[in-house]
Amino acid sequence: MINDNNVIIHADNVYKNFHKTEVLKGVSLEVKKGEKVVIIGASGSGKSTLLRCLNSLDEATYGEVWLHGKLLTAVDPYLHRDIIALSHTYAAVKERLLQEGVSEDALHDRAIEKIKAEDLLKSNEGAAYKKAIKEFEKANRLDINVARRSMGMVFQNFNLFHNMNVLDNMIYAPVKLKLMTKEDAIEKAKGLLTRINLPDKIDAYPSSLSGGQKQRIAIARSLMMNPEVMLFDEPTSALDPEMVGEVLSLMKELAESGMTMVVVTHEMGFAREVASRVLFVNDGKIAEENTPEEFFSNPKDSRLREFLSKVL
Repeated sequence: MINDNNVIIHADNVYKNFHKTEVLKGVSLEVKKGEKVVIIGASGSGKSTLLRCLNSLDEATYGEVWLHGKLLTAVDPYLHRDIIALSHTYAAVKERLLQEGVSEDALHDRAIEKIKAEDLLKSNEGAAYKKAIKEFEKANRLDINVARRSMGMVFQNFNLFHNMNVLDNMIYAPVKLKLMTKEDAIEKAKGLLTRINLPDKIDAYPSSLSGGQKQRIAIARSLMMNPEVMLFDEPTSALDPEMVGEVLSLMKELAESGMTMVVVTHEMGFAREVASRVLFVNDGKIAEENTPEEFFSNPKDSRLREFLSKVL
């Protein structure tokens, strides 16, 4: 549980498995208000999965994600020693360790570490254990639909509704969720379209727009919800090279306005110029993180040095 008001997102020991494939392997990350965190890495390294776990589009297999001190994921008992200690497994492991001659002073810690290391907890660990998890969730859990109002998400492939024009795409969510009246939503949408230099596209359908225009409108659509943090999943990867600049320019403008951002990208120039911190994800783990200056001029991880030599 995080009590620092400056921490917007806190990911604690997040694992993500797809069937037998382990994609994330114990990632921990904090994003503070106003930070611009850029995540880079080779294809298949787990960076997009990490981003999707931050707003529960992908559900973490283990670990927890917190938004402003409220839990977005299911409780991971392995992160809470007091909950583990209420389990049937804990009592059984403790008894075995006692028989093996482990001292009383070391018994509790040894039992907890053995349970965590060997993933021994079962689905049914007794009434006290079940009650503790329910009480923890009741005290800390945040409804994911409420959370997503605070976390804008921009995808590689725009995800606009093709049967709606630009205006309807933008006002659909805030009106549907009753966050604003239709009249207020229309006014806000017009203002945002002016801000991104596309006021003349208000009645256009996605099929008539360029890739860069679609992505700028997708960003504006996310801004309709007044998010505290924006998540970008390789927002320029599906664009023709000449359209990349207009999207990056808008993202830089957002960064300069103070928006908290987490960006998965291959755009190294953007990372150098805009990031507060740059993270390198390799094989499902954060292999290195640092300021842009140190990250690019003095990389310490050998795999990062190899990666940078190919992309710079």
